[in-house]
Amino acid sequence: MAVVTFSLFGFSSLRQRLWAFSQMGLAKPSLRKTPDLGFFKLMGTGSGAGFSTRPNFGVYSLLAEWPSLEIARERIRSARSLSGYRKTADRTATVYLEPVSSRGQWDGHHFDTGPEAPEQCMPLVAMTRASIRPSKLIRFWSRVPAISDAVEREPSRRFMIGTGEIPWLHQVTFSLWNSVDEMERFARTSPTHGEAVRQAYHDNWFSEYCFTRFNLLAMDGHWEGLTNVTERAETSVNDPLDSRAIAARLAAAR
Repeated sequence: MAVVTFSLFGFSSLRQRLWAFSQMGLAKPSLRKTPDLGFFKLMGTGSGAGFSTRPNFGVYSLLAEWPSLEIARERIRSARSLSGYRKTADRTATVYLEPVSSRGQWDGHHFDTGPEAPEQCMPLVAMTRASIRPSKLIRFWSRVPAISDAVEREPSRRFMIGTGEIPWLHQVTFSLWNSVDEMERFARTSPTHGEAVRQAYHDNWFSEYCFTRFNLLAMDGHWEGLTNVTERAETSVNDPLDSRAIAARLAAAR
């Protein structure tokens, strides 16, 4: 079963940021030659929580798919194509994920959950990616400031960031939640995000859409908001059912 990684790279100085920006084009040929690397996307982020028309030139992300957890960890730590990021970034973090359910596609790619989809464990990791139709850009982005403010105030979110391949046209939301109910309440019923989602579906704002839920398998590195992200999964081992589920997930991912 494939394992998906989501990596964040932070850069503080002007020199570092210029290097990171240049890699948005220069790094892709090298990444394509990385052993065992399947589907991948190198992306920028927005200001604030990532939901902004203003780019954040200090933070970039990499989404990648690998054959197993063991291979994913080894490649993230040692792949030559990522050596510049490891040396240049001030801070990095990678979460290792197991797809649980997925709807839609990302550039024609579907995140496979295997013949039997695994049970959803907590914390829940959710990722939404949408390609916005150019004719809908103004309507979509006019909603973003209110959504960004709501995200910042939302007490149930553990972590959330907005990222994407092409500014304004492609939007990716990566988030962690303590429960399915909390995530669905914010996504569907909040006055800002929920209403925007309903209008987007009704008026066909997106040319492509992908929504995927994951189980969190592991994390390496440090990032504000993600430092203690595995605590809930670790404490759930006290439950014998959860303990067996987590052990099975890890064994299958290897």
